[in-house]
Amino acid sequence: MHWLTFDLDGTLADWPFRRLLRPYMQPLLEQPHIRQALREEYLHRLAQGDPIRVYDWGDIHRVVQEKLGLEPVFPPIPKLLLEAALDPSWVYPEVPAALAAFQARGYRIAIATNGLAKYQQVLVDRLAIPYDRMLAPDLAQAIKPQPAFWQPVLNSQVEKVVHVGDLLSQDIWGANQAVLTAVWIWRSMPEDWRRTPVHQRTQRKDLDRFIEERLQSELAEHGLVGQSSPNQPPQPDHIVADLEELLVILK
Repeated sequence: MHWLTFDLDGTLADWPFRRLLRPYMQPLLEQPHIRQALREEYLHRLAQGDPIRVYDWGDIHRVVQEKLGLEPVFPPIPKLLLEAALDPSWVYPEVPAALAAFQARGYRIAIATNGLAKYQQVLVDRLAIPYDRMLAPDLAQAIKPQPAFWQPVLNSQVEKVVHVGDLLSQDIWGANQAVLTAVWIWRSMPEDWRRTPVHQRTQRKDLDRFIEERLQSELAEHGLVGQSSPNQPPQPDHIVADLEELLVILK
């Protein structure tokens, strides 16, 4: 059995949960005291290490609302997930055909997201992204980059697991620690990198410096997810610009 596990946001789709909530959240985020309280609550949960509470945005909103003594101002997430209009273009254009091609080759597909399944699964299903299994903190009781996150697909019948994701700090670090084949998808890849043949990108002399810079930028934005920092910087086995290049690699 061969598994392909795909991160969702920035890998298969253009952050659909964030896009869904943005019209409702933007006016709130423009208020510094609300924005700061949300960030503080997120970082507090991150430091506690509870994989389920870190990205439970409905509960984060509840706590911040009570802390600041606000009237009900945050969007009703469950209702929006079921009823709000979704833009099919949020799914990257090559994804449906590529996933179908992987499945035709015998790969099983898992959506591997740090967003909670109770939120993300509704979006994935409504966006018609095909998959065989979902991996998420509220299902795996772990969070990327913790190796235990992939445990549900790691059993005696598995011959190979390839993980594909856009975040070095979560996807690639996690795949390295879980001893999976790590594929970094870099959708904003500059032209000079695109001109480098896909099988040669991990041998570029400027890769280590770039990984370090990119990693620090990600940590500043997202924080270190997981209980401890890995001993070595994340190292992708392959670097692709899209899933069409991944099809070439997996041949």
